Amino acid sequence: MADSCLKEDKMQAHVARNIARYTRIFLAAALLAGGALLLLHHARASAAVQTVVTVEFDDGNADQYQALAMLNAHSMHATFYVNTGFIGDSTHLSWSQLQDLFAAGNEIGGHTLTHANLKHLKYADAHYQVCQDRDNLLAHNFQPTSFAYPFGSFDAGTEQIVAACGYNSGRGVSGVDDHKVFAETIPPADPYATRTPPNPKQGTTDATIEGYVTAAEQNGGGWVQLVFHHICNSCDAYSITATNFQSLLDWLQGSATNGVVVETTAQVIGGPVNPPVPA
Repeated sequence: MADSCLKEDKMQAHVARNIARYTRIFLAAALLAGGALLLLHHARASAAVQTVVTVEFDDGNADQYQALAMLNAHSMHATFYVNTGFIGDSTHLSWSQLQDLFAAGNEIGGHTLTHANLKHLKYADAHYQVCQDRDNLLAHNFQPTSFAYPFGSFDAGTEQIVAACGYNSGRGVSGVDDHKVFAETIPPADPYATRTPPNPKQGTTDATIEGYVTAAEQNGGGWVQLVFHHICNSCDAYSITATNFQSLLDWLQGSATNGVVVETTAQVIGGPVNPPVPA
């Protein structure tokens, strides 16, 4: 009888030790899992608040070529939206210059053949303006996936044309007001109607442009598209001086420590390079 009680006591002690040991193992595993989930949460949170800036140039104006050296010096890339009907004339970039920009890592996107206001055209004419422009870029070995609407003028019909011609996105010239909307979302709710802050003009200071980026940082991050037309000294209402553009790139480079990154439109949107579509 005594031996039986002793065996029972030993068995209970053994069970208790196993329970304690497995409890410690379970708690350790739970803590490790919790830590992993916490790290994942922080990683996702950091990604969610990242601010991405895209430097963009519209119209393919000849004075934009000087941006190449400044972008290279900062290891940055921009998106250039061009009208292929004007390439090579006295006031626009040449095909050779576009190749230089592309070879350096910049994106070449479409902007219609002749800067046409698509909303004012019949379907066939609008389709030709968008598709032929893209086909011209493909024929010169570019990879056009991004489009910008001339004058920022578009509607549901023109969005459909841009998509049908093989583009992955379409950009307007407004929609970010720094009051209710501080940045475009990533990914955009409508990739064929992406929004921008006001396009910088001749009198727009670097502080104002930088403020668009800072406002996005302070309000949950997102995508800030900065759209330029000319780099010159007062040659056009929509222009920025070379000095101010250089200073802006310096500031963007310094903002990398705050999580600001500079990417092309194609990098933000993603997607394939679609085959040509007959105009």
